[in-house]
Amino acid sequence: MTPEALAELCAAAMPGEGLTAAELHHVCWGDDRVVLGDARGAVSVTVRRFGDFVATWILLLVVHPSEQRRGRGLELLAAAEAWAREQGSRRMLVGGAVPWYIWPGVDAFATPALACFEAAGYDVCGEGLNMALDSGYAHAPPAGITLEHETGAGTGTIELTRRVWPHWEDEAARAIELGTCIAARDSDGNTVGFACHGVCRRGLIGPMGTDPDRQHGGVGGALLAALAADIRADGLDTAEISWVGPVGFYASAGAVVSRVFRQFQRDL
Repeated sequence: MTPEALAELCAAAMPGEGLTAAELHHVCWGDDRVVLGDARGAVSVTVRRFGDFVATWILLLVVHPSEQRRGRGLELLAAAEAWAREQGSRRMLVGGAVPWYIWPGVDAFATPALACFEAAGYDVCGEGLNMALDSGYAHAPPAGITLEHETGAGTGTIELTRRVWPHWEDEAARAIELGTCIAARDSDGNTVGFACHGVCRRGLIGPMGTDPDRQHGGVGGALLAALAADIRADGLDTAEISWVGPVGFYASAGAVVSRVFRQFQRDL
């Protein structure tokens, strides 16, 4: 499979997702990731090692419409599990892969996919939510706060994520590289918050965070508005906040839950 061939397959099976070859290449290929399959269907998996424990995540499972309900999905899952065992994996998971992912899990409306994982012996282990936000959302920065796109090494944001949210550092670095990371600075030049969009997919917001010592002062709302403005300038009327944590914060900005995902796991 090539990213272009995988994009064609996804367009046939999931036309509403709008996945591009560049997005798929970033998420599905890498030193710890592999794509198995052909034009009839494909699966992308990534392996993670936590000391002696090894686990494998399924990043993408897609079957061409002409091959659906013929067992192709189960064949791909079996191939992914065989690859995972070769890596020493003891568990397979669907959804919840970080830092690179397409969705937080399996869309709750994707009935054939849900049935496929159930038939293969996978158990539900969690959920994820996406929220939709009007890209016209506006919120002025609080007094003394300046917002700017991170450039160069983006040391302010990297230092903040490394100190408070180390699991977001890779995503923040990717956004800085793409020019889609916005930092909030106080009057002394300290970075007190950051926000990213487009890390894995166009129009997706996340990650974003405000220094715990500066929360509840309007920094987060201003950062969210700056991301919305970026996304509107890119031609999108709606931004999608991916894998939401604090629902209330985004709801206060007018965002609504737009997609619900199920996460699965199975011991090998």
